[in-house]
Amino acid sequence: MAFSGTDGAPVSQAVAQQAVQWWVELRESDISAARLTLWRRWREADAAHEAAWQRIETVGGRFADIPTPLARAVLSTPPDSLRRRRSMQLLTVLVVAGGSALAVRQATPWHAWTADHVSGVGDRQTVQLPDGGSVVLNTDSAVNVRFDADRRVLQLVRGEIRVQTAQDALRRPFFVETEAGAVRAIGTRFTVRERGSEGGVDVGVQQGAVELRPADAPAASRILQAGEAGSFTRTRAMYAGALDSNAGAWADDGMLVVSRMRLDGFLAEVGRYRKGRLGCDPAVAGLQVSGAYPLDDTDRILAALTSSLPVEVHTYTRYWVTVHPRKNK
Repeated sequence: MAFSGTDGAPVSQAVAQQAVQWWVELRESDISAARLTLWRRWREADAAHEAAWQRIETVGGRFADIPTPLARAVLSTPPDSLRRRRSMQLLTVLVVAGGSALAVRQATPWHAWTADHVSGVGDRQTVQLPDGGSVVLNTDSAVNVRFDADRRVLQLVRGEIRVQTAQDALRRPFFVETEAGAVRAIGTRFTVRERGSEGGVDVGVQQGAVELRPADAPAASRILQAGEAGSFTRTRAMYAGALDSNAGAWADDGMLVVSRMRLDGFLAEVGRYRKGRLGCDPAVAGLQVSGAYPLDDTDRILAALTSSLPVEVHTYTRYWVTVHPRKNK
């Protein structure tokens, strides 16, 4: 498949990949004069090459916040690393698509592609931190680790994490940073979950305490103690009540443990752990679910629902499943 370039010439994925390779090489500080000559000859050799290069420059001009992080991710990692390959794949998407805003939204966000640690849908990942602590990534999550001489920082790019802090010989403060603000840890184990399009961040404290710091309202910060839950936006920090004792079961046991939870809400949670659409017929949305369910097998969870509730599962495709009322036979 080929796409029209800025001058009408097609830009294929193969040519776009060549352009990205040149873009990466030209950002190196020690490129030779001979390589610069080869790059110019490559551009002149074919109208499609020039069109692909114009796309590179268009992306740089139209999305000033994208090329720098991408360049850093590409150039600061080994050539055979997964992070580097992801970064170059995203650049290729942008070149082929002409750097349109729609293409950026449809592609995996660049900041998630280039994160230090990424978990897939349905997966969980445990990462040991440089100070001896750890972070567990829940399904479809991404995080950066930024430790320096003054601070220990986890940047939650997407999804949900459970953090276990450790005593630090340098006595550096520990933060989890999000788009809505930051969570400062006070010797603790806690979870942080970004709500994505819903906005806001949920926090649950299992040990110790944390301070919620809204990005645009520092004076509105709030302390949460062990056994408490809360949330914050860019302007507010809120206490949400006692923490559900089973809130961390996904990290400890790989289980979703619920008590008298509405079926629609339950399926929304289960849907986080499988690809595609998991829907709920409004006629059964209010049914209540209780029990412990293994997150590594969502098909098993759906099968269990049919034996405990008057529902049936309609599978239209592997990625489109809906729970309906059981038909009388």
